[in-house]
Amino acid sequence: MTIGDTIARIAQSYNGQEEIQPNQGFKDPAYAAKIAATGWVKPDPWCAAAAIVVWTQAYAEVNPALGLKAKHLYSLNSQQMARNFHADPVWPTSTTVPMVGSIVVFGDGDSTTTGHTGVVVAVDPDGITYYTEEGNTVPDGFKGDLREGFIVATHTHKVGMPHSVTGLNLIRFVHPM
Repeated sequence: MTIGDTIARIAQSYNGQEEIQPNQGFKDPAYAAKIAATGWVKPDPWCAAAAIVVWTQAYAEVNPALGLKAKHLYSLNSQQMARNFHADPVWPTSTTVPMVGSIVVFGDGDSTTTGHTGVVVAVDPDGITYYTEEGNTVPDGFKGDLREGFIVATHTHKVGMPHSVTGLNLIRFVHPM
């Protein structure tokens, strides 16, 4: 099993984790503790924290030394995290190639500060269609009531196209090593 497979397995295990709206914590105390360990605080968005939780857990299982390196590159700001990893002389990133286990970062229009983060859990053979687990979101095609808050949900995307739910632009994939 590769690190990417481990990351995908862990990301999928968190599917359905629910927040206490709006960004006030989590219904599952164990998940709440993991998110808080990233430095996340109420009422900030938590999508980047969800990805950090997944990578932290995966690297602790597979390669703790790389996990420590990644820890210095994490940021609760999606776009800053993409910049941190891209600026690292060793860590691989791409603007066009999704890989299983990658952190994917989306940006809000031309903003360099606002965005959204997910974890790639599968890539179709075409290399264009990819699937993510994302925190602080709703599932594809959601038509329900948001009074219960956002969750960790699966999304389907295509390289070069805006985010399937939010319309945000793809910024970068941060590949696992």
